[in-house]
Amino acid sequence: MFDSKFQGCFAKAFERIPRSMASSLVGDLSAAPSMTGSLTEAIGPTVPPMQLMHVLECTVEIKETDAKGTFSHVPKERLGFKLRGGIDKQVTINVKQVTNNTQPETEDPQSTYNGGLYIERCFGILLAPGRSVKHSDMRLLEMVSGSSGGSGCSVCALWNAGESALAAFNVASGEGAPAYMSLALDLVIRGIPDPLRLIIETPVKIYPPSERFWYYSKRPLVQQFYINLKESVDALGQLQYEVASIETSDELDRSRLNLPLSLSSLLPSPLSSAPAPPSPSEPDSDGDEPLLSGTGEVSKDCGEDVLVNWAQVLRSWTGPRPRALNHLVRVGVPEALRGEVWLRLAGVDQNDKLMETYRTLISKDCPFEQVIQRDIARTFPAHDFFREAGGLGQDSLLRMARAYAVYDHEVGYCQGLSFLAATLLLHMPEEQAFCLLVKLMYGYGLRELYKDGFEALYMRLHQLDRLMEEQLNDLRVHFQELGVEPHMFASQWFLTVFTARFPLPLVYHILDVFLLQGIDTLFQIALALLSRSRKDLLQHDFEGVLKYFRVTLPKKCRAEESSRQIVKLACSIKVKRLPKYQQEYEKFIKESAEKEKINVELERLKVINNQLQQEKDALESQLAESRAASEENQKWATHYSAVSRDYREICARLDKQLHNMKDSVKDCVNCSVKLAQKDNKEETKQAADEKEGASETEARLRQRVRDLELELAQVKLAHVQAQCSNQELSHQLTVALNEVQSAVNQKQSVAPWLVRTLGSIMEAAQNRPSFQTYLPSTNQEQPAASLHRQGSFSNIQATHSQANLDRRVSEPYSPDVVRRKKDLNAKRHSMLVESNLTKDAKEINRRSHEVPIVKNLSMG
Repeated sequence: MFDSKFQGCFAKAFERIPRSMASSLVGDLSAAPSMTGSLTEAIGPTVPPMQLMHVLECTVEIKETDAKGTFSHVPKERLGFKLRGGIDKQVTINVKQVTNNTQPETEDPQSTYNGGLYIERCFGILLAPGRSVKHSDMRLLEMVSGSSGGSGCSVCALWNAGESALAAFNVASGEGAPAYMSLALDLVIRGIPDPLRLIIETPVKIYPPSERFWYYSKRPLVQQFYINLKESVDALGQLQYEVASIETSDELDRSRLNLPLSLSSLLPSPLSSAPAPPSPSEPDSDGDEPLLSGTGEVSKDCGEDVLVNWAQVLRSWTGPRPRALNHLVRVGVPEALRGEVWLRLAGVDQNDKLMETYRTLISKDCPFEQVIQRDIARTFPAHDFFREAGGLGQDSLLRMARAYAVYDHEVGYCQGLSFLAATLLLHMPEEQAFCLLVKLMYGYGLRELYKDGFEALYMRLHQLDRLMEEQLNDLRVHFQELGVEPHMFASQWFLTVFTARFPLPLVYHILDVFLLQGIDTLFQIALALLSRSRKDLLQHDFEGVLKYFRVTLPKKCRAEESSRQIVKLACSIKVKRLPKYQQEYEKFIKESAEKEKINVELERLKVINNQLQQEKDALESQLAESRAASEENQKWATHYSAVSRDYREICARLDKQLHNMKDSVKDCVNCSVKLAQKDNKEETKQAADEKEGASETEARLRQRVRDLELELAQVKLAHVQAQCSNQELSHQLTVALNEVQSAVNQKQSVAPWLVRTLGSIMEAAQNRPSFQTYLPSTNQEQPAASLHRQGSFSNIQATHSQANLDRRVSEPYSPDVVRRKKDLNAKRHSMLVESNLTKDAKEINRRSHEVPIVKNLSMG
């Protein structure tokens, strides 16, 4: 439901709309996805144009990247977003249609329209600093995601802080930073020819990147747009819509019950043009607005008996604290005596050295000057002493905050210290207030709450949680069910000693007891507030509980009598187990650190394990490849051994046949006769040739010499080829032996017979017969065939030489060597040809075909 303020704004917005326009609200959002389809079918050309109005509601959310690399919501006050400069952001805009159009009052039933806006597509988000920005000055953000279709759409874009066009958002407020930012979104709506642009202008405040905010709730920006459409008919008779006007309302304050817990939300921003906060003389509002800090008046009236008692105590207070002092302080220190009593309780009434140090510190430069100046104007805005900008109160508070920031380098300045310093300045001069602030921070342990990333504060919150479990268990269980944790309401209490949100009578009384008892007072006051509010808190949900702590509880403590009752109840609460709970927390932190260390080590071991697993997989793959290669090598070794065995057998058989043929030629008489006849024929032919002419004989002899030289060269070439083949086979056998030996080393087991077989092959290859024991296939096949066809040795030589004229051969022996062996070779060849020519030629031809087969196998 909308609150009364929103209803009033909404009513005013509708008052600005003409009645004719308001009466034309028609249709339902989900009735039809198309505007043009139903209208063109139902509306005739004679129907006069109508004006339609639709309301679109835009919700804007901004998130910033955090230390974990994720996006967290940006705090938002009533007057705008609180942005930190130099940090990437994510902007999300959701658009939906929120109104149901009603049927216009007309007598023509065909003029009815039951459709809403249909958003076909939405473009990216445009961003620019300032207000009333031109389109050319706006920057298109990088699109992350988007969805559209129907009555709504959603767009998410990435805001890169490093872009030069958006550099103005990296400057902290007060140094020329923009006070507003403009967001634009273009929508393509069915039936409207031009894209519809929605422009959202919202105040912003820029903070440094290191700024830390208090706990806050998620609060988006919600703004409504009133789209006034006018019907028109184009040249083709199609019904179209024109945007007559776009009106926008102010931001809808639907989350007023869920205001953030930040201290800055209590005060108006300097960007705001809202009226000043109410003075203390004005009656406090009982609405949903939080109570401003510095609210409430403290009575200075005091009874005579109380003054007498305090006079006696102060006169007797020369050394240790008097016994009666505890009771008087718990009842409440008179306002007129508070300054003196606070200084004496803290033991800083005569600290002249620190006062002189303060006068030196205020003249030094402070690195937190801008942050302090920003917070000073928001500290105790409801008190007259700090209301005026540049007045005595703000100047004193500024100097005091700067001095402490320079004095304490480790803590510096933290948001919340200004409220405690302002409380002290209301009771003493700033030099004494500074000395008391230093004592509170160092002597009472408040400084530890701000150090080391608020580690001590988390320990105190754990102690409070354990005290709630001990004394308010039902309330703690209720908080656990709702997800309410102590830091959501007690962090501000402890850091500011209850000075930031509660009225001044209670603040002063709490400081009385705190200076008397110390840090235990924080737990007693917190438990007392929870005890008094226990019944109310048990009835609220999550949002209600946070609102109660933020709004309702401080307002219930405005009366001085309520303050006295709360402090009285707090002093009666025992908190004796704080050291035990501290040990529990330290043990928990130690265990968490050890677990974190173990988790880090576990992650490291997981990474190492993954690497080792990958290496293992690689080694297994290599092992499988090696095994496959070994098996392949074993197959090749077996193949080579078989080839070697066959080759050796063929060579032996050919050698034997060659020797037999030589022996048969020597013992054969016919062969000798034929050889003699051949010689006679040659002699007769030679004589005839001599008769023909000496020149012809000489030419024939020269031709004979050339043929013999060519034959000798071919024989030498065949010899070289045979030797090369033998060497290659020997090399392959050596490689096979090495591979088998490698396999033997890996397997550690090889059959002895395989070693012996390979050894015999190697030995046989080394002892292989010389070339003279056989003729290669290339040199045997062609002469045998020629012998069979022509039957003469001269024809064999001529044919052989003609077939190999184009071959490249080495240089033949010299002519002298050829002549010396010519007669012997000629005689041997003639005898071989004449003896059993046909049978032996066939046998040699058959054997010659086996040699290249073996050679090819060995070469393979």
